[in-house]
Amino acid sequence: MTNQKTEKVELTVLNKPGVLGRVAGHIRHEGWNIKRLNVVPTAEQQDCESSPAATAETGTSFMEIDIEGTHTKLAQVMDRILNLDCVVSIAMIQNGEKIIRRRPQDHMIEEAPQEKTVKAPIKKENIFRILAINPGSTSTKFSLYDDEICVVSKNISHDAAQLAQFGSVLNQREFRKDCIMQNLKSCDVDIASIDAIAGRGGLLKPIASGVYIINKKMIDDLHSATAAIHASALGAIIASEIAASLESKDRIVNAYVVDPIVVDEMDRNAKLTGMPGIERSSVFHALNQKAIAKRLARQLGKPYENARFIVAHLGGGITIGAHRYGRVIDVNDALAGEGPFTPERTGAVPLVPVINMCFSGEYTQKEMIEKVTKHGGMKAYLGTNDETEVEKMINDGDEFAALVSDSMAYQVSKEIGAMTAVLEGLVDAIILTGGLAHSNRFTGAIKQRVDKLAPVYVFPGEDEMLALASGVLRVLKGEEKAARY
Repeated sequence: MTNQKTEKVELTVLNKPGVLGRVAGHIRHEGWNIKRLNVVPTAEQQDCESSPAATAETGTSFMEIDIEGTHTKLAQVMDRILNLDCVVSIAMIQNGEKIIRRRPQDHMIEEAPQEKTVKAPIKKENIFRILAINPGSTSTKFSLYDDEICVVSKNISHDAAQLAQFGSVLNQREFRKDCIMQNLKSCDVDIASIDAIAGRGGLLKPIASGVYIINKKMIDDLHSATAAIHASALGAIIASEIAASLESKDRIVNAYVVDPIVVDEMDRNAKLTGMPGIERSSVFHALNQKAIAKRLARQLGKPYENARFIVAHLGGGITIGAHRYGRVIDVNDALAGEGPFTPERTGAVPLVPVINMCFSGEYTQKEMIEKVTKHGGMKAYLGTNDETEVEKMINDGDEFAALVSDSMAYQVSKEIGAMTAVLEGLVDAIILTGGLAHSNRFTGAIKQRVDKLAPVYVFPGEDEMLALASGVLRVLKGEEKAARY
């Protein structure tokens, strides 16, 4: 038998989301087992006061852990955990003496530079002015377009704790609308100059790809319990309310959605799950996936309707779609727990353990849904959904952060491989897009595994705002007829 040794360590940590998972994950990654863990909230531990991090508004907690292992010196493990930005200090027993180590005091948060306010130009004749609105979980983006030229663009960040005070996504409606209107005013936008408004569509009933005029039936459906769990529902609701406020006797201003997240073109074979009564749903980043796929098709000199692409949208949610001749015939539903884990979602996990958690009595239905959709993935492991922060951890020698990031890339690659089978191995291109596509490290890890399947193209960020405006512009110019929901 191997000699198991038990050690006791004490940590003072910042009360950041996921801190327990990060510390526990690192300990287990080093080969140690946790026998006992006790957490006591306290912002007044004596050994914290000298650390600038301890004065943060988040407060601190005191963790007492008994760990057991057979290899890796504890001091080495603790040195690496001390590099975590959530750890203030560590205490352990060495040679019968209690040793306290503190995080260096040079880890200060730099204040972001003030964003310059861009003033909107006067609208020219024979130009359509379109306001595009795209709410995210903790941000509200809006852009003002003169035809397809962006003249004003803002990404308003919201504090997650502030949003939580509203209790639900729908209750954030007035707050987010006010943010948009105040920013438009600060940019000297003449509200009366706006001809139409585009909002990102939410969890509506399955519909075909296209531009849809927002009507009462759509608004009613967006207020349903299912639709209201996702911030995208606010896009159409806010767009409709602003459009209504601009109407007059002489003028009608319509609001639209373009390729909402429920665009359903899935093949029949992709729908069955193996459990009668539950079918796979088509819920994905349809707007950006289709916009980027069409952009690459133009770049390759091939109509989108003649192309076979695999598009991976890599953001807070990750969806990977098989595009065959202009239709997305299969795609994972990241919101329902399919596909790779993401910066904040669990992705596919073994079902029986999840069922056991549901019936353990420890969690409510809402808490379990939030575990899957908001507090899972990279955030659960590392306490952050920001890949830039994770790469800083990796550069500082954090091996567990590297494991989490590489595992996410591995799962994305595996899903791309599955979509290759859906397209029968005939793939013109693999496209990586979304916010995570800005990371050369992350996209490089994916390309290393899939570039033998098809050429890989990287389009960092997303084209959602322009895609919203372009869709509405086609309707205003008479090039496309708006569909009715």
